[in-house]
Amino acid sequence: MQLEQRQTLSQKLVLTQAMRQSLDCLQLSAPELAEYVQEVALSNPLLDVQSPTYYETELPSEAAPAEREPLEVREADSWRGVTSSGMEDVQDFTAFLTREKTFRDNLTEQIGQMKLVDDELLRLCRFLIDCLDERGYLDCPLEELSREFDIPLFSLEQALFAVQMLDPPGVGARNLSECLMLQLAQGRSLDPLALKIARDGLEMLGKRNFSGLSVLLGVSVGEARAAASKVLALNPIPSRSFAGSEQIAYVAPDAEFSVQQGQLVIELNERILPRLSVNAEYAALMNTSDDPEVQRYVKEKLSEAQALIKGVHTRCDTLIQMLTLIGREQHGFFCGGEALLPVTMQQLSEKMGVSTSTVSRAAQNKYIQFQGRIIPVRSFFTTAIRPDAAVSSHAVKQRLQSLIRAEDPAAPLSDEALRLTLSALGIEVSRRAVAKYRAEMDIPSSSQRKKR
Repeated sequence: MQLEQRQTLSQKLVLTQAMRQSLDCLQLSAPELAEYVQEVALSNPLLDVQSPTYYETELPSEAAPAEREPLEVREADSWRGVTSSGMEDVQDFTAFLTREKTFRDNLTEQIGQMKLVDDELLRLCRFLIDCLDERGYLDCPLEELSREFDIPLFSLEQALFAVQMLDPPGVGARNLSECLMLQLAQGRSLDPLALKIARDGLEMLGKRNFSGLSVLLGVSVGEARAAASKVLALNPIPSRSFAGSEQIAYVAPDAEFSVQQGQLVIELNERILPRLSVNAEYAALMNTSDDPEVQRYVKEKLSEAQALIKGVHTRCDTLIQMLTLIGREQHGFFCGGEALLPVTMQQLSEKMGVSTSTVSRAAQNKYIQFQGRIIPVRSFFTTAIRPDAAVSSHAVKQRLQSLIRAEDPAAPLSDEALRLTLSALGIEVSRRAVAKYRAEMDIPSSSQRKKR
């Protein structure tokens, strides 16, 4: 046996604490961010929490000439610099925040107890848990996460497999079909008929087309009904089964949209965004103290404080950039009361120069205030009814709602009648699409709406 030395190149995950902190800051809601900052400050004497951040952005109206300045951003200088001061004016966010065990806390605790997960895979699992949306789904493709963070795709797939083994069943699924299949696979007895329905027959199940399901499965209608009942008993939203998955009762808007003299003005909510700074008195100990342990401790805490400050700044930059583009793309909605236009996260990410997953995290748990309403930021992303259409599915649903609201209760409009009416209004959709949108809005069929 001959011993020899060789050099090999390999990819290894380096997900630093600063990267995790930046991701956390980006996807946390404003009240959660305030609470998180307070918790960090309790264990870091170099981090001071001061008064909040303030931005204001003005967008031109459509009537403005092209030569006019396209965008004006006015920034308060309250958070750009790292300063030092006391903490006498720190706002007590605990007066309106309650900290309960969240859905992500539950998953993180479970993954830490899995004996077969090593340290490197554990970091990846926690990373994917942070990427889950409020339903418990992974809405960011693994290939995109692999490219964005330079992580081997195989390692991400292994981590996702571990996350999908957690409780509640279905967590980490990438779509509804996979969510239901995971629940069936983790049940006491795997029914192949129910599994096939979850994989290939959800559309027919949604229409209660049991005869079609019987043909798909090659069984009798009674057997198809029995298998369908098992699928219907599953939970399409895994986070619902966890008591702490509900959002905190206090929802604070991250920004306020208002129309002033024909212009759309966007202001970040200065009352809820904390301002962070480094305590200069403690930071000076790194140079004045002769104790190596004190120097090491101060250096570590200084790096942690600066990473958190950078993460909050990056969050503010990303959020204001995203909201500015949303205001520009949906200008007709805000200034003219028009329906939302088709705008996807991918389209916005290309204009921002970031990945789609970054936009997804930035929009998660974020709200705006407009005309007295609190609106989720995610609701402004809507797809077109067809790739070549300029009408969004949201606009079609709004029109359908108004048509059904105005119909004769004794003679309600059928799906085909609704399709023809939409066509007369210049919106070309199929009867099947009308039925789909109607079902998504929980509106019954014309025979069920008819008042006899």
